Formats: sequence, C-alpha cells, structure tokens
Amino acid sequence: MPNNPSRHNGTSVLELLGLVLNGAWSIVLGHYITAKNFIRPGVTDQYTRRRDKTRNWQPGPGYRGDFALIHAPDRPQGLRCTACMQCANACPDQCIHVVGEGKGKERGPVSFYIDGGLCQYCGLCAETCPFGAITMTPEYEQAVSDPRKLLRDIEDLRRRGEGIAEPLRPIVPEKAPVPSAVED
Repeated sequence: MPNNPSRHNGTSVLELLGLVLNGAWSIVLGHYITAKNFIRPGVTDQYTRRRDKTRNWQPGPGYRGDFALIHAPDRPQGLRCTACMQCANACPDQCIHVVGEGKGKERGPVSFYIDGGLCQYCGLCAETCPFGAITMTPEYEQAVSDPRKLLRDIEDLRRRGEGIAEPLRPIVPEKAPVPSAVED
C-alpha cells in the first residue's frame, strides 16, 4: 500500500489546517474579551475605596461584628460580667480569656480579653452569657495591618460597651403559623 502524503493518522491536511485555524481563532477571541474587560470600568466596589462616599452603610440587625462588655453601675467593676467563664467555655476557638476575682455578688473580671484574629465571630459567647454581659456590636471595620491590634482587652471592651443597655440580638422573623391537619 503506497503512502498517501495528504493523510496523516487518518486526518487530511485540510482538516489539520482547520483545527489550527480554529485554535488560533479561539486564542484571538479570548484575548479580545480579556482586553475589552480590562478597559471597561469595574462594576463592584472595592472595600474602603467606594465610589459613593456619602452613604453611611450600616449592617442589618443581628450582624455579628466587634465585641463589647455591657455596663452595670451597681456592680463593683462597673460591668455585668461575673467572670463565670461561660463565654470562654463556649468559644470553639478558645480566643476568650477571663480572670475573675471575688466571691458571690462581688465577683467580677480582673482581666478579660478577646483575640479577634482567632475569633470566627460565631456569637456563641454572647448567646451563652447568663447575665447578658457580652454583646456583638454592628461595628464592622476591623481591617488592620498589625494582628496585635485585634486583641480586645477589658478597657477596650468596656469603652465599646458605653451606651449599650442590653445585648444586641438578631431580629428573628415571625414564623408563619403551621396549618392544622384537616380532619376527614
């Protein structure tokens, strides 16, 4: 059987040329789309470089942002916290550290800090606190260049809690009544 120079592994020269041209067209089309989108203005806002600087954005109810300790003027340390350790025990990341002092009604935190760099902001600390002493605020700007700035000590948490009377809880939507079963 003679060799046919126009056939290579069952593919003709014209078919090979068509495949090469199709591949080249795909590359040209891909570059065109990339160049077009590279020049076009963006449609998303890059955080901290927003186009609309006048809008004061606030997160919705139930947003779990930074932490605060709620004040109680009648308590010795001026905080509701009794250093019961419920928040530290409930924390899955072990980022809450509390040192308490005193007994009974005189007990309170001597040292209280939260490592915001370890925290996953799940809110279990605020949910498990039996005294409603810790809350999560709607404060959302926590970007820092130094991770040590994410450590929240007792004075910082006390300052953040000024003006908060009760823990901020998410608004739970009302559930629609479940229809009763129709009796036959």
